[in-house]
Amino acid sequence: FNWFRRLVLSAEMQKQRIDTVRLKLLKIAAKVVRSARYITFKLCSSCPYKEEFYDTLSAIGKLDVQLE
Repeated sequence: FNWFRRLVLSAEMQKQRIDTVRLKLLKIAAKVVRSARYITFKLCSSCPYKEEFYDTLSAIGKLDVQLE
C-alpha cells in the first residue's frame, strides 16, 4: 500500500488511512461497459469521489512498468 500511496495517489489522498482510500476508490458503484476496443467505467453522476477515481486510474496508467 505504501508504494501505491506514494506513486499513484494525490497529495491529499496520501494522508488518508487505507480504510478511507478503500471507501473512496474501491467501494463505489460503477457500470462496466465493453465495446469492441475499450472497457469503460460509467460512474453515477452524483458520485462524490468521481474525480479522485479517474485521477488515480490515470496515474496507474502512466506508471512505467519495468520487467526484468
